This record gives sequence, structure tokens and C-alpha cells, in this order.
Amino acid sequence: STSDGVPMWKVALLHGTDCLASTICQKCVYWSSGQACGFCGIELSLRYGSTIEVKTRSHMRDVASAALEEGVVKHVTLTVGTTPTPDKGAFLLAEAVRGIGEVAGIPVHVQLEPVERKYLKVLKDSGASSIGIHVESFDPRVLAEVCPAKSRIDKFMQAWRTAVDLFGENQVSSYIIAGLGETDESIVDGARTLSEIGVIPYLVPLRPIPGTPMADRAPPSPSRMARLYQEVVRVMRDQRIDPRKNLAGCVKCGACSALSEFHECS
Repeated sequence: STSDGVPMWKVALLHGTDCLASTICQKCVYWSSGQACGFCGIELSLRYGSTIEVKTRSHMRDVASAALEEGVVKHVTLTVGTTPTPDKGAFLLAEAVRGIGEVAGIPVHVQLEPVERKYLKVLKDSGASSIGIHVESFDPRVLAEVCPAKSRIDKFMQAWRTAVDLFGENQVSSYIIAGLGETDESIVDGARTLSEIGVIPYLVPLRPIPGTPMADRAPPSPSRMARLYQEVVRVMRDQRIDPRKNLAGCVKCGACSALSEFHECS
């Protein structure tokens, strides 16, 4: 348990083989407004009692210390539900990063929706090594249907460029989810757009979560994913984007995507 008595498994979990992961705020403003992403289960784990709503700086310090003692954690992924504040959760993430930094000198990855440069700088200054700003889909029709709130955000390009300026190439990523109803062309074109500005297009298959609106949606076939991985890797190589150089987070973990494996084999 943490110093204030919270079971550590309610604060963070091991993802993949060596990544400590936590959702710092387990609520999202889009859930309460009926604009939640169709594949997202962020508040379900809170509803089922398997986590707590907010993980504090001390929570992350305690858990990071214990994880290091176990000897398996090499990097950290921190995400956040969008908060009803201008920083969208950046301040909560920054405090968590600082807590980890008090006990561990391992790279930390943060994820949130597009925010102004001053908030991205807060994250960088807190000690974060990499960042994910996830668009999910480059197909406008699909994005409007599946992610109604995100489809109205027009600051992705600006945020990606700013993040690359602050964190560097290969340290900024964006999820592209295959299996939402999009075209293959939108995925490849989106990967090209991201790669051209130094962002890793992190292609993943849809993983339907029980209890979400997309729980019964079939994930994309292995053959489609293999074809898309090959095409996206080709685009990345043209722009000299290398996911293997990413320091921390989902891209480095690789548990949800075969992107790095296809990059190595191409």
C-alpha cells in the first residue's frame, strides 16, 4: 500500500514487460457531457472499484519506488482523463512526473489532448521524456462518429509541432486506431502527415472493451494489420522516423502494436 493506505494495484499496473502505467485522473469531462470516445473505458474501472479517481504526487512516488525495488520497470506511461480546466490535466500529470522523479531516474511518458504551449512546457519542465497527443483517426466521418469531442478540436497540428519542438523527434506520438470504420487510405495519409512533422504514427488495432459502446465491434484482421504496418513503416522510413528511438511510453512498450517489429523487419 501507499503511505496513505491505498493498495498500489489501484494506483498503477505493469504494462507489457517493463512499463509502469497509470491513469492519473480516472474521470473525463466528455463522459459527463455524453461526448465520450466510443472505445474508451476510462471510467468503467473506477465504477468497478479497481482504481481510485486521482493519483497524487505521493502515490506515484511510493509506487515508483516499489516498482524499482521489484527490478522490472524501465519506463513509465501516464495518461489522464480530460479535465474541465484549460490545462486539460497537464498539471496533474506534471505533479505525478515530479513524484516519480523524486525516487526514480527512469524516463516518463505523458498523454493528453492538445493544449497550449505553456502547458506542454510545464510537462517538459516537470521531467517528462516523451508525450502522446492522440488523434485516434484521420477519417473525419469516423472521428465525428466515434470521438465527437475530439472531432471538434482543431489544435492537433499546432500541438504536435510544438511538442516536437519541446521534446524532439521520435519523442512525440499519436495513436491511430485501425478498426473504427476508417479507410486504409486515411491511416496511411495520416501516418504521412504525422511523420512529416516528426511525430510517430502509433498504429494499433481496436481492442474492444466490455461495457463500452464498441464492445461488440470486431477488431481488424491480422492480414489487414500486417498490410497497414508495412505501409505505415514505409512512410515512417521515408521521413526517418524510428519508433525504436522513443524513450518511454506506449511506443517503447509495444504491447499494443507490432509497429516496432515491422520497422525492424522492413
